[in-house]
Amino acid sequence: MFADRRVRQALAYAVNKEELIDGILLGLGKEATGPFKPGTWQYNADVKRYPYDRRRPGNSSRGWLADADGDGTLDRNGQRFEFELLVNQGNEVRAKTAEIVQRRLAETGISVKIRIIEWAAFIKEFINKRRFDAVILGWTVPMDPDLYDVWHSSKTGRAS
Repeated sequence: MFADRRVRQALAYAVNKEELIDGILLGLGKEATGPFKPGTWQYNADVKRYPYDRRRPGNSSRGWLADADGDGTLDRNGQRFEFELLVNQGNEVRAKTAEIVQRRLAETGISVKIRIIEWAAFIKEFINKRRFDAVILGWTVPMDPDLYDVWHSSKTGRAS
């Protein structure tokens, strides 16, 4: 379902980024719109933002997602909209973020199951093998980043 741009936009509208920043980071953060930090030469301030709005079309049971069977979960073409969100064990910020995302998406009728996995297994069995629906990860980007190792297609390797 994530292949549909409208689904990704609906998810972006359904998650309250300010709630994450204020509640988890104690206000010490900014909404990410890409891999570059605000204030750096690579940062693009014109990237479209998706402010929290759970009433937006696409986040309701109207249109391209619908509650076809009346169980409160959205469906598309007969398939329930549910997915698993992976988080590594030992990272409280990511675990709390997953809980808030789960709650906000549930309000729109999307079911999210959180799965917390020990770090080595998380990387070896899930990330490296690309066995996940969605994942919360992060990395530190220096002020003058070279993101070649993160984003260049030659670095993707083959799924095991």
